Amino acid sequence: MRVMKFGGASVKNPDAIRNVAEILGKFSAHPLLVVISAIDKTTNHLELLAHLARDGKEQEALDQFAAIKAFHLKMVSDLFGEGKGEAVANQVNQLLREVERIVQGILLLEEFPSRTYDRIVSYGEILSTTIVSGFLLEKGQQSIWVDARLLVKTDATYKQAGVIWTLTEENIRREVLPLLQPGAIVITQGFIGSTIDGKTTTLGREGSDYTASIFAHCLGADSLTVWKDVPGILNGDPRIRQNTIKIDNMSYEEAVEMTFYGATVIHPKTIKPIFNRNIPLHVKSFLNVEAPGTVISSQTNATVIPSYILKKDQTYIRIKPKDFSFMEELLIREVFDQLYKSGVKLNLVQNSAISLMLCVDNKPQNRDFQSLLLDKFDVEMRTGLRLHTIVNFTVKDLKEAADAVMVQQHDNKIFIVKE
Repeated sequence: MRVMKFGGASVKNPDAIRNVAEILGKFSAHPLLVVISAIDKTTNHLELLAHLARDGKEQEALDQFAAIKAFHLKMVSDLFGEGKGEAVANQVNQLLREVERIVQGILLLEEFPSRTYDRIVSYGEILSTTIVSGFLLEKGQQSIWVDARLLVKTDATYKQAGVIWTLTEENIRREVLPLLQPGAIVITQGFIGSTIDGKTTTLGREGSDYTASIFAHCLGADSLTVWKDVPGILNGDPRIRQNTIKIDNMSYEEAVEMTFYGATVIHPKTIKPIFNRNIPLHVKSFLNVEAPGTVISSQTNATVIPSYILKKDQTYIRIKPKDFSFMEELLIREVFDQLYKSGVKLNLVQNSAISLMLCVDNKPQNRDFQSLLLDKFDVEMRTGLRLHTIVNFTVKDLKEAADAVMVQQHDNKIFIVKE
């Protein structure tokens, strides 16, 4: 059996959903589990709706809700055609009434805790999968809708929940495996799960790739395919670099490193679950189904191609002991203890005799981290920087290091922090 994942761009309008149905039809001889994200920017629109309600902007919140409702009902109308899709429209209306009740609660309390965040944004995926599954049934395909919240069990770390693997695998194998007959298409949601006592959680923004990987792992899938609007994994962001090249094959290790340092084609958590079961990951274009895309597997790419990864909005932190002590193990441990305590996301570290240099994401908790160190250390911070990572770099690429704040080389990679 195969697992496939379609992101928001692949279901952004009726024609896009029709294209997804055509793609699934090409693989109908195989049992399929399909993970689908919220339509286009729905998650962002739900976030804005909740924030307006929290801030007491009732009329703006109601207008935002009306826009979300109109968008989804028009999607159903345009997709099914006039006078059709009534059952799906009724389901969509019911789901939107549930969203409206959550919004009314936020307006009343003027509070928006993380638990409520996870509840409201989950409806983006619930709405999209309801529409897509209904359309597949209308076209005569054997679509079975399942609720990922009942299957993917997590801890209660709202907005960034951790998967409870034993329960999740037990649920998925018990509930989903019997459904996966030839010709069956099981439709479920990305990004969402629930705690043991049933409270909705999310796995982190853009986490649908990770969800697909979880299902592939638990089902022992033959493959996982992530459908994108790009031909595969490129060696650079085409919005930034000209003449980018598609990478045909990539090892799990190479993929993990690229995602960690800022490549956005695949969610960083996607690789580990499929690596543990040696399941190949195909990154393919939903605009060109026959094109080979990129395959991520245990095989190392025989062709060495330089890859350029850019991570924006970085902060450089230089830490020096006030008493001019050497930056030895005990002091480094103290810094890292505070780093962990503050929840700072570390991307790069470098040390010299009397200082420790860090490159971290630019987040509000960086100031908390700084304040925890000030009794014993002088702390210099510079914001608005970029982390350039070049894999398989050449001598020509070293010019990127000019005027760098921080440079580090490791094997075939060079890391450059600069403005």
